[in-house]
Amino acid sequence: MFLIRAAFWIGLVVLLLPSDERQQARLYATAAAAIERATTFCDRNAQMCAASAELWAKFVRKAEFAARMAIDLATSSGSRSEEGQPAPIEPSSLQGRGAPASPPPARRGTLTPADLEPAWRGQPSRARI
Repeated sequence: MFLIRAAFWIGLVVLLLPSDERQQARLYATAAAAIERATTFCDRNAQMCAASAELWAKFVRKAEFAARMAIDLATSSGSRSEEGQPAPIEPSSLQGRGAPASPPPARRGTLTPADLEPAWRGQPSRARI
């Protein structure tokens, strides 16, 4: 399916390209000028590029913090120590030693036994010979 979509869009782009040589030259010059302006943007706007680099660095730091926080919360089950850092997991709790095992949680579902039964499926079809 990807190849069909790619072929469609490439074909559409090829159909939209000009066939006249003057228009082709003009399109080529315009595309080259656009690429040249994009690659020299920071030469022309040094302050904006510096501010953008600072903003990007701040974004990366925040993203790294969010990823670390998500991993810490997922691995520590949300428990925290007094310093605000994730509480370390003790090996004794992982091996079943230490604190006694808690009883299984009580069922909190609201479904009745009738709700848990499979849906009606109709009569089985007869095999025709």
